[in-house]
Amino acid sequence: MLPIGTFSQLTGLSAKALRHYHSQGLLVPARVDADTQFRWYTVDQIGRAGRILALRRAGLDLPRIRRLVDDPGLAPEVLRRHAEDLRRERSEQDRALAEASAALAWEPEVGVRARRARTAVTAVTAEYGEDYDTDRMRADTSALADVLGGVAHERGWDVDGRWWRSPEPVAGSGASRMCVRVCVPVAAAGAPSPPLPGGVGLVEYGEGTESYLLVPGPETLGGLTLALSHLFGHRVDGMFADVGTLRQVDYDSGVEFAVGLRPLETDRSVLDG
Repeated sequence: MLPIGTFSQLTGLSAKALRHYHSQGLLVPARVDADTQFRWYTVDQIGRAGRILALRRAGLDLPRIRRLVDDPGLAPEVLRRHAEDLRRERSEQDRALAEASAALAWEPEVGVRARRARTAVTAVTAEYGEDYDTDRMRADTSALADVLGGVAHERGWDVDGRWWRSPEPVAGSGASRMCVRVCVPVAAAGAPSPPLPGGVGLVEYGEGTESYLLVPGPETLGGLTLALSHLFGHRVDGMFADVGTLRQVDYDSGVEFAVGLRPLETDRSVLDG
């Protein structure tokens, strides 16, 4: 019989860990002194302890470790799923590190560019109220963009660039409720065949000028507020930013916010009319 100290040295498991595994029924000593509660182990238990240690180092939790050491036949599937979880977690950590680096180095630089005319397949999400959150919005708009891309594909239209989204207030609700319009640009020609499904439209957007700003990381309400502050604070001679043309495009590095610019001059016939 091996006392707990010797067993700890032979297995690499601390005495504290051995006592915890005993309490969880994962590695029960061969004998426990009734008076002193001193634990004793057998040489045969070294193998089970080694498997527990290997699985613990691999990052598995105790319930799954117990399942595997009790039934090794489950190992291939459980370890495969665990490896997928680790890869996904590592990917998320890498993305978070990249976003942190970009956020620390970011300097807001508003640009101005020509906006070419576009045809887009478009639809709006369900309404959002006080329960609005950016994670839900990103999931909803991404799913809707996939649907619209499928609509375009069915009609033989090529997708002509990245899809974008724009806030769309609900009529009569003030700022309390809103939808999000999703637009997938397409190289479309002629009437759609078959007809577009309900709620889906084909819209022409004219050419113009817009200012834009890339904000690193996923969209947040704070990032939106910051982007609007810079876009509407950026002066362009003879032009003003039209809030009704705000649109957002997702990139791996962040979210690009863009707003259309309109000339300040007003048609004299309107003033004189």
